[in-house]
Amino acid sequence: MKLGQISFVNFASQIASSVFGFIATIYLARTLGAGVLGTYFLVIAIVIWVKVIMFGGVQSALTKRLSEGEETGAYLTAGIGLFVGIYAVLLVGLFLARDLVNDYIGQAVTVPIAVVLFATLLLLFVSGVLQGQHRVHISGALQPVDTFSRSALQIAAVLLGSGLIGLLTGYAIASVIAGVVGAVFVGWKWERPTRRHVRSLFDYARYSWLGRLSSRTFSSMDTLVLGVFVAPDLIGVYEISWNLASLLAIFSLAIQQTLFPEISSVAADDNRERIANLLDDAFAYAGLFLIPGLVGSLLIGDFVLRIYGAEFSVGHTVLVILVASRLAYAYGEQFLNALNGLDRPDLAFRINGIFFVTNISLNFALVSEYGWIGAAVATAVSALVTVVVGYRVLTRFISVSFPAREVAIQVLAAAPMAVVVGIGRLFLDPSEMAAVVLVALGATTYFAALFLLSGRFRTTVVRNLPMGYGGS
Repeated sequence: MKLGQISFVNFASQIASSVFGFIATIYLARTLGAGVLGTYFLVIAIVIWVKVIMFGGVQSALTKRLSEGEETGAYLTAGIGLFVGIYAVLLVGLFLARDLVNDYIGQAVTVPIAVVLFATLLLLFVSGVLQGQHRVHISGALQPVDTFSRSALQIAAVLLGSGLIGLLTGYAIASVIAGVVGAVFVGWKWERPTRRHVRSLFDYARYSWLGRLSSRTFSSMDTLVLGVFVAPDLIGVYEISWNLASLLAIFSLAIQQTLFPEISSVAADDNRERIANLLDDAFAYAGLFLIPGLVGSLLIGDFVLRIYGAEFSVGHTVLVILVASRLAYAYGEQFLNALNGLDRPDLAFRINGIFFVTNISLNFALVSEYGWIGAAVATAVSALVTVVVGYRVLTRFISVSFPAREVAIQVLAAAPMAVVVGIGRLFLDPSEMAAVVLVALGATTYFAALFLLSGRFRTTVVRNLPMGYGGS
């Protein structure tokens, strides 16, 4: 399968996942309100933070070593051992800190956290193995399985009168379902690992874990800090805004996940020219949805937020800032992805360290002073830092050519979209239907304009159609 097709399959899988989640979240928001959702998001943020801190580096290392194609059975077995061992230690720590965790959340959630964590680790492990075995399209397809199952289970729980615990139970069961489905497609090969295999995973993981941590910092450090300073209902609105911004970043994430094993494989042959070409494609399309998304959120962000309920429209300004931060981070992540693929996790570690410190410092400084606007600004500034530092470091190894013309065409294609959406806003009252109509009109106008203006985009679309030819 061509790289472009793999990226599209991965993207389509994540889009399907997001659509399911989008519809379910609307129902949950309208039924439970921002307060319950805020508490739920806070619990999930803790689960994901613990998962990333303790296991993110191991998953990255496992993906990297499996993608190299040597002694895969030994690395697979070693990875399982590390996951099980770390989880056992973590359970002890969670039990000892149960009072602190329960006090922070305001409810007794230690046991649900342990259960949800186990379920998400199963999916994390299987996804990492599939990506390392160059089955990124299958790994990506697990996301809609997870989200669809979660959405159905959580809606059912709410219909039965369950609140927070029902949401968490649905989250856990869905992760198990997706993990089991993915395990069917894993190429299981068992070999007895040696100390060398464990050390090799550890040597890579000790650097790459901060990359996962920085990604999670970007996604939810603001949520954890907001948990200290603001009410749960505002956290709920903020997370909804973040989810919308993340929806626009799905394609850039699909590109990143698709290219990592390819860059890793090419790097083993020291083919720097091919890596530069892969990066050029990544930069050309990282902002494909985020650029028009930024314009759209500025014009009708409040309309879109009203879909979740009238109380959510107050997050318009936050939404615009978060979409801008996702746009910057989409480019910055491509630099880090390339460094990790080049087997230089030490350099990615340093960049992520700078991002991590910047993000945490700004969050505590700005949230305490400016509330959730401060949190959004801290996220955006940190993303810009990643772009600047990542570019400076990567250019020491590879001649990076940023496709400024292609990005400029995407900005130009967003102009007629802005006109159409702007005129529509003048004549339509804020409502769910108005939001859907304007988003559809805007997207159609943007992609039609881009198809006419960009020969590269037209070529990429044609070559990656099922009946197309060539590669991209």
